[in-house]
Amino acid sequence: MEKIDEFRNTLAMPLSKLSIDKLVREICLHPEYLKDMYQLISDDKIVVSWRAIWACEKVSEQHPGWFVPLQDDIIQRLLTCRHDGSKRLFLSILYNVPVSTPISIDLLNYCLDHMLAPQESIGVQALAIRMAYRLCKCEPELLKELQLILENADTEYYSTGVKTTIRNILKKINK
Repeated sequence: MEKIDEFRNTLAMPLSKLSIDKLVREICLHPEYLKDMYQLISDDKIVVSWRAIWACEKVSEQHPGWFVPLQDDIIQRLLTCRHDGSKRLFLSILYNVPVSTPISIDLLNYCLDHMLAPQESIGVQALAIRMAYRLCKCEPELLKELQLILENADTEYYSTGVKTTIRNILKKINK
């Protein structure tokens, strides 16, 4: 059985964090397996796809450099993604990867469009704010624009998590 089939079978079954951690350890020990796991993020079964992204997100925490060559593809997937959990995980992977120069305007626009969008989950909003900050740090004039957007956000309607993220990012900008 090929590794991709083994991964697909594992991801199709009910999983726990321990199961994902086991897959992540295996990929970290055998970096060549990453391409098989990454290929599964396009699987027809949403549950397999989402869990494959979850595994990739966990790998990106330990080996962010492995995802640098995949960065443009991940951004394109994020831009067309409709699944909340997958959007959050794609943003998390991109957050773990070093910011490329020049910065991705598509990614920055996505973050600015979604960071305060009420239809987005709290996780997507908070990560979009944090990612926008990381991108804007590379361009001082963009950082001022982000600051204005966050300072003028009517936070009354946002969750505690989003309010806290806004407050923390504004503190970082004002340092």
